[in-house]
Amino acid sequence: MDFALTQEEKELAERAREFTREYITPRAHELERRNEFPMEVVQKAYEVGLMNLHIPEEAGGPGMSLLAETLVSEATGYGCAGIATSIMCNNLAFAPLVIAATIDQLKEYVQPLITGKKVQFGAFCLTERKAGSDVASVATTAVRDGDEYIMNGVKCFITNAPQASLFTVFASTQPELRHKGLSVFMVPKTKGVKIGHVENKMGQLNSVQSEVVFKDVRVPAECLVGKEGEGFKIAMMTLDKTRAGIAAIATGVAQRALDEAARFANIRHQFGRPIGKFQGIGFMLAAMGARASAARLLTRYAAWLADHNMPVSKHSAFAKFFASDAAMQNAIDAVQIMGGYGYLTEYPVEKLVRDAKLLQIYEGTNQIQRLVAGNAILKESVDLDTGFHVEYPGRDAPLF
Repeated sequence: MDFALTQEEKELAERAREFTREYITPRAHELERRNEFPMEVVQKAYEVGLMNLHIPEEAGGPGMSLLAETLVSEATGYGCAGIATSIMCNNLAFAPLVIAATIDQLKEYVQPLITGKKVQFGAFCLTERKAGSDVASVATTAVRDGDEYIMNGVKCFITNAPQASLFTVFASTQPELRHKGLSVFMVPKTKGVKIGHVENKMGQLNSVQSEVVFKDVRVPAECLVGKEGEGFKIAMMTLDKTRAGIAAIATGVAQRALDEAARFANIRHQFGRPIGKFQGIGFMLAAMGARASAARLLTRYAAWLADHNMPVSKHSAFAKFFASDAAMQNAIDAVQIMGGYGYLTEYPVEKLVRDAKLLQIYEGTNQIQRLVAGNAILKESVDLDTGFHVEYPGRDAPLF
C-alpha cells in the first residue's frame, strides 16, 4: 500500500496551492462582496493548467486522473469553496461526455472550448424544480423530428450556466418509461436556450447557479450522447466519479477551518496563556484534524478506485458525505474556538460555515449518499461469510 503521490501529482498539487495563495485566498472576501462571477481568477486558473484535467489527450486535453483533479479541488477549496466550484465545474459538465461520447463528438464540441486562449464553460443540466434526488421525474423532453430533436423544459440550480457555451442536458425521449426513458445531449448555446432566474444564496457567492430554459430548441441528432434511454445510467456513472471532487473541495474547507482555528488558538491568550493550551480547545483541534485527514484519505481512495475502473459507488458516497460533514463541523468548531471573532465577517471562518453547508447538499444530498452507501452494504451482505452462522429469529420468536 503506497500513499505517495507521483512527481507529476506533487507538482500539480503545489501549483494549485501556489495559485490559491496568490489568487484565491487574498481575494475571496472582496469577490464575494461584489457577488459576481470570478472570471479573472478562473481565467488565470485556466491559463496555468488547473482546468479540464480529465479531457482525454485525443480530444485536446491533458488526460489526467481523477486523483489529480482532487488535488486541485482540495487546494482551491482551501481558499474558497465557491471559486473552487467555478473552476472545477467543467469536470462535472464534461464528465458524461468523457464517459459516453465518441472521440469525434469530443473533438467537435468539447475540444474548441478547452484549447482557446479564453476560458469557456460547460454546464451540467440535470436538476429541475420537481426532479432533484428523484431523477426519474425529469420533465424536460426531447422529441425526435427527422435529423433533430426538439427540446423543451426548464433546469434549475445549474452551476456556471450564465457563462456556459455548451450544456450537457438530460431530457426524456420516452417520458412514459421514467428513468429508462432519459437520454443525454450536448446542446450548444443557441436560439431557444435562455438563462432564467439566477439564484441568491447564503454561501458560495463566488459560484453562480441559475435556471436554464429550453424553448423549442432544435438539437442535431448527432448531439445525442450514447443511445436513447442511457441517460440515467450515464448520470449515475458521472456522479459516482465527480463526488470525489466535491469531497476534495470539502476536505480543503475542513483543513482551512482547522488551520484558522489553530492559528487563533496560538495567539489568543486568556488566563495568562494561549487558549490552545487548554484541554477543551486541544481536544476540539484534535477532532478537527482527524476529520480533515480522514476526509482526505476517503476522497483519494474513491478517486483511486475510479481511476482503476473499480466499483466506486459506495466509496464515493462515503467520501462525499463524510468530507462535507467534516467541513461543516470543522467550520462550526472554528467559529466556536474563535468566539466572538469567529462570528465577525472580518474573519474568514464565518464564510467557511456558509460555504460548507452547500457541500452537504449539491451533487446529491448527504442523506442520498447514505442511502446509496447503505444499499451497497446491504447488497454486499447477501454473500458475506462472517464465520458465525445462526438462524435469526422471526419477528414473533423470543429474543432469548
